[in-house]
Amino acid sequence: MIYFNVNGNDIDSNAMTFSQLSFGKGKVLETFPYEMKISKEELLEKLTPVYDEGVEELIEDDQITGEFEPPYPGATDYPSLLEFIDIEGSYLYDYLYAYHKFDILSIALDEDNDVASYVVNSLESIEQIGEEIIVKGTAIKR
Repeated sequence: MIYFNVNGNDIDSNAMTFSQLSFGKGKVLETFPYEMKISKEELLEKLTPVYDEGVEELIEDDQITGEFEPPYPGATDYPSLLEFIDIEGSYLYDYLYAYHKFDILSIALDEDNDVASYVVNSLESIEQIGEEIIVKGTAIKR
């Protein structure tokens, strides 16, 4: 089960949306903090195929360029998503933000949902607490 709250109030996922075209753009008068909680198991189930596909593309690029940029200090290859979630630090957030921010949001939200009351403006952190993954950012009210 995925839970959302905006500004400390629980909301249904249909009350929130995101838009790739307007993500983080424009001046906003007022933003509200949001939090999405998803079980580690559910995140792995839904995101692993997309993550694995992205890693395959990065490996192909690395072979062409002859360069490998480690996803965290000391990495000699790309970890599985399961391994990556358990690595301390902000490395998972940095990687997922760069390559999969909209994939994460689309796990629970419909993009460009016209009836939603809130629109995701930013994705600021992804952290594991116990068996839950907590995604935080800001949203704007329509």
